[in-house]
Amino acid sequence: MQSTNKGILALVLGLSVLVAGCDNNKEKAADAEKVLQVGTFGVSIGFSYRQNGKDLEGYDIAVVNAVAKKLGYSRVELTTADMTGLFGMLDSGKIVTIANQVEANEKRREKYQFSQTYIYSGAQLVTRKDDDSIHTIDDLKGKRLGVDVGSSKENFLRKNYPDAGINIHTYEEPSAIVQDVALGRIDAYIMDRAGAQLLIDNSRLPLKLSGNPVYRYQEAFPFVKNAQGDELRTKFDEALKELAADGTLTKLSEQYLKQDVSKEQ
Repeated sequence: MQSTNKGILALVLGLSVLVAGCDNNKEKAADAEKVLQVGTFGVSIGFSYRQNGKDLEGYDIAVVNAVAKKLGYSRVELTTADMTGLFGMLDSGKIVTIANQVEANEKRREKYQFSQTYIYSGAQLVTRKDDDSIHTIDDLKGKRLGVDVGSSKENFLRKNYPDAGINIHTYEEPSAIVQDVALGRIDAYIMDRAGAQLLIDNSRLPLKLSGNPVYRYQEAFPFVKNAQGDELRTKFDEALKELAADGTLTKLSEQYLKQDVSKEQ
């Protein structure tokens, strides 16, 4: 009987060690799985988009993946939404930053802190190829202008041109805007200059860039204003400086955008 009890005790101890070992392995696996939670629009040609049902790709996606690798993350988990939804997720902590042509303007800087610039661009008017009547914002009086809903460009127009007589039409899908411009349903589209020519080339629609950029700006990764956001922004800055210095940003920009937007022109 005594030997039987000893055997049972040894079995229990053995199982305890085995379970503890499994728990330790789970903890180690959890520690190894360091995931960066990032939001993106997902429909921006050249920056953040899906092609033929594949994973998201583009300049923004490639840059945030390169930063994550520098910082020791095992992978980047991407969540898609419109720009308003993305900032809502950033505020609630569901994501830690946004990778999608986020303009680091004065209004946003009041609420968020930004990494160093990795895109230099501007707001560009796009019109039908045969329309020579639109070159500036003033030319849009009484006309229909398409913008991405919740974008900085929509906010810029409503703030700076409230009495300009522009009929602003908001869209959730950029491809629908260019189709409507080409078909004459609206007269122009205002978008990021860096991607405008790329979009025109890819769509093969009868469109063109009209005039000079309405205004120029810089784009970066936004973070909430707290200790965690400050720490992550500092790390992003270090990684971005290294990626700029070794030519990675230039290489990625030329790969996805056919131009170098990582430097001020």
